Amino acid sequence: MKKRVIILTEGGNGIGYGHITRCSALYEEIESRKIEVKFVVYGEGIESILEKKNYTNMDWKNEKILDEILYKTDYVIVDSYLATKEICSYISNKVERVLYIDDINRIEYPKGVVLNPSLYGDELDYPVNENVEYLLGKDYIIVRKEFFENEQNLTKEYDVLITLGGTDIRNLTPKLIKILKNLNNNLKIAVIIGKSFDNKREIEKLRTINIDLFYNITATKMKELIITSKKIICGCGQSIYEMIALEANFFPIIIIENQLNNAKGLLKNRIIDEIITWESENLKEYILKFLKKDTKNLFKIDDGKRNIIDYFLGGL
Repeated sequence: MKKRVIILTEGGNGIGYGHITRCSALYEEIESRKIEVKFVVYGEGIESILEKKNYTNMDWKNEKILDEILYKTDYVIVDSYLATKEICSYISNKVERVLYIDDINRIEYPKGVVLNPSLYGDELDYPVNENVEYLLGKDYIIVRKEFFENEQNLTKEYDVLITLGGTDIRNLTPKLIKILKNLNNNLKIAVIIGKSFDNKREIEKLRTINIDLFYNITATKMKELIITSKKIICGCGQSIYEMIALEANFFPIIIIENQLNNAKGLLKNRIIDEIITWESENLKEYILKFLKKDTKNLFKIDDGKRNIIDYFLGGL
């Protein structure tokens, strides 16, 4: 009998796109193995990022809805900060095998596989449970396939790239542009404006001949901008692993609390010297120090999504 995988997650306006991004990488890995796979996503503003994938947009955290979604489904991947322990247990009892993607040891998970795909995942004190298997740490980091193809011969066109993800909930992009202009008005700057930015006009007013704005870009364009930028200022979410894969020189800023473990992982592996948040009082001084620092990130990660799917789906 043909096997079927359902991915349950959330993302979009007000939530961000990190869950969808890493689940998309798993989706593509599963699809490449000729296994049926489908997204069920709860969120707004997700159409363009999922337009080429088999997906449904609905709030799936309901037993009746789950009964319909999981009918004739064998395997489920759950990547959620919203699903309760009870909902996770309901899913586990409905299908053959469940993979729960977790960043912060959020809840005590029921029977299944718990995946923490980060540099700090193996440092968290997960509970011992004979019904739960764990995949933790750097061997399971999820990065989109485009970012493992580093074209080093491209010219460095930009001095600094600013990329904060799909949303800018702290209105940090304008602040970063002003800091950079104040430090050196001749810097060539690229700014990525995410799908759910609500401060586009404010950013556009700061545009000069030395600042290029990029809207709703593809993974391929994102890779190109990273490679062609000497320095990158970014959030401390899923994108840091794309930076590492491309050996980029990046400065991560914690935007929301659940990014703290990512920063701890970077610190543990000596990729950064200190943890910086969007509220840091001396942000300008930290950025100046980063711009003056002339070192390259040589830390290596492997393509963890293959390890994950091999383990989760077995011999399929």
